[in-house]
Amino acid sequence: MTPDEARGDRSARKAAALATAIAKLGVECALEVRGGLALLLPTPEGAAALQRDESRRAVLALAKEHGFTHVAIELPNERRKASTPSTDAPLLRD
Repeated sequence: MTPDEARGDRSARKAAALATAIAKLGVECALEVRGGLALLLPTPEGAAALQRDESRRAVLALAKEHGFTHVAIELPNERRKASTPSTDAPLLRD
């Protein structure tokens, strides 16, 4: 295992733990990791939850506890929905 792979594995574990902790707060979102940045991709309901100051503060505190230095929120929009691959693609068969 290379040092980069080991670092990636730690980041994946930290991200999974952070995502679980954020879900316990009631904030529905996907989470992407970019170095020390935790990028939240909330659902519309999750974005509504993040409008509350106490929710944002709790997410920031959790991110720091899990080793992240920054948190960014990508708000839901039509462009993000359009760039997400459809999950109802036909199944190709031989």
